[in-house]
Amino acid sequence: MTKDEIRELAEADLETFIRLVAPWQVIGGIHSEWCRWTTSEEAGSHQLTLLPRDHGKSRYVAFKCAWMVVKRPDIRILYISSTSNLAEKQLYFIKQILTSPIVRRYWPELIEKEEGKREKWTNTEIAVDHPKRKEEGIRDPTVFTGGLTTSLTGLHCDIAVLDDVVVQENAYTQEGRDKVRTQYSLLSSIEGGEAEEWVVGTRYHPKDLYNDMQEMEEEIFNKDGELINKTPVYKIFERQVEDSNMGVGEFLWPRQQRSDGKWFGFNIEILAKKRAKYLDKRQFRAQYYNDPNDPGDQRINRDKFQYYEKEHLKQSGGYWYFKKERLNIFASVDFAYTANKRSDFTAIVVIGVDKDNNIYVLDIERFKTEKVSEIFENIRMLHAKWQFKKLGAEVTAGQKMIVRELKDGYIKPYGLSLSIEELKHSARQGSKEERIAAILEPRYENMAMWHYRAGNCQVLEDELVAQYPPHDDVSDALAAAVSISVPPVGNFNRDHRDVVTVIPHPKFGGLG
Repeated sequence: MTKDEIRELAEADLETFIRLVAPWQVIGGIHSEWCRWTTSEEAGSHQLTLLPRDHGKSRYVAFKCAWMVVKRPDIRILYISSTSNLAEKQLYFIKQILTSPIVRRYWPELIEKEEGKREKWTNTEIAVDHPKRKEEGIRDPTVFTGGLTTSLTGLHCDIAVLDDVVVQENAYTQEGRDKVRTQYSLLSSIEGGEAEEWVVGTRYHPKDLYNDMQEMEEEIFNKDGELINKTPVYKIFERQVEDSNMGVGEFLWPRQQRSDGKWFGFNIEILAKKRAKYLDKRQFRAQYYNDPNDPGDQRINRDKFQYYEKEHLKQSGGYWYFKKERLNIFASVDFAYTANKRSDFTAIVVIGVDKDNNIYVLDIERFKTEKVSEIFENIRMLHAKWQFKKLGAEVTAGQKMIVRELKDGYIKPYGLSLSIEELKHSARQGSKEERIAAILEPRYENMAMWHYRAGNCQVLEDELVAQYPPHDDVSDALAAAVSISVPPVGNFNRDHRDVVTVIPHPKFGGLG
C-alpha cells in the first residue's frame, strides 16, 4: 500500500488514524464503537459522551482533535477543561501526536520541523503551519485551551471540546454548578454558526451540567415562523461500567493485556476494589454507572409502593368513592422554578383522602411551559374531571406573580369554584427536600399511600427513591397536596347508586 493510500485511509476513519499514529494504544470494543459513533451522521454536530471513569474518554477525544487537525488544517478548536492545567495537559498530548515521526511522514506540510519557525507553539495554544491557514486567512489558533475561569473574549472556534468540565470541586455546590453553567453559556458567543460541540465527561450530581444537556431542546419552526416541534440539542453516547448493575455483569471494557504485559480495562475484582475505596457510594455510582444515586441509599424503598385498581374508583352524587369509602379531593401545583426556564417542569398532582387518612394518587400532569395560560388550561382540565375545591401552590417571590395572574386573569373570569391556598415556607421548616421527606416518608412507612400503575406515577416513584433526583416537581406537588388534605368527617361507608366509573387515560396512565 502506498503512502498516499495509507494517508487517505487514515483521514477517512478515526480508528484507522489512531492505529496508525499510536500503534501502542490499546483499543477496546467500546473505543471502536465510540469512534464509529462520533464520526457518524447520526451523532450530529453536538455530542455528549458519558463514559465511566478510567475508560479513556479524554484520551480518545484528544485523538479525534488531532485527527481533525490533519484532515482540516484550517480548523479552530477550543479545548476547555475544569482547569487550565488539565486542558494544557490534553494539548500536550495532542502536540505529541502531531509532532510524531508517523504524522510527519504522512503529513509533512502540517508543522515546521524546527519549533522556532512555527507560527505558534505554546503550552496554551498552537497554530499549525499548513499553507491552507494562510489561504483562508485564519487568525485564531488551531487549538487553544482554557479552564472555567479563562477569558474567551474575541476568540472564535469551529469546534468546542468540553472535557471533564464537571468535577468533584464544582459538582456538589449550587455555586460550583452555576459557575460551570456560566462558562458554558459563553460558548455560543464564540462558536461559529456551524460550530460543533464535543462534550465528554462522567456524571457527578443529578443536577450537573450533563443533566442540563440531556434535557436541552431546540425549537423547530416552519417557513411561516410557527413552532412545529422540539428536538434534543445533543446526541448522547452513554455507557455503564458493566451491565448487571451489581458489579458482576459483562464489562464495558473487559481486561486486555498489551504486548509488553501491561493490563488495561476492568473485571469483577478491580471494580470491587474501586467501590470499596469510595466512602460515598453515590459518588461511585455516578463515576462508574453514570447514575448519581446509589440504589442502596434510597429515600423510600420501592417495597413501600402499593397500588389500587382503578375500577374501584367511582363518582356518585357529586362525590368520589374508592370502593365504598368517600374521598375528599385536593390538588397542588409545583411551578417550574421560573416561568421562562425551559428545563424545568410544572407538575400538578390530584389526590383523594379517605376517613382513615389513606392517600390515593389520582392524577398527575407534568409539562414544560412558559405560559400561565397553559398552566391554567391543565388546572381547568383536571378541575373539570375531579371537582376539587382547593389547589395548593408553593409561592416564592417569582411565583407569587403567577398565582396572582391565575386568580385574577383566569379562575375568576372563568367562574371556577376553586380557591388557591398559597403555601409559604420558612427557614425553620428546612430545605425543600427536608419538607418533602417530613410529609411523605412517614406515610409511606405506614403504608398509607396508594399509587396507580405506570404513567406519570413512574416519574413520581423515581423521584421518591432517589437521594438526589434531577427533578422533584412531582414529589413536591404531592407533598403539598397531602399537606392541605383533610379526611372526610363522619361515616360515609355506604352504597352509592348512579355511579360513574372512570376510564384510565390510555397514554399517561392517569384517569381519563
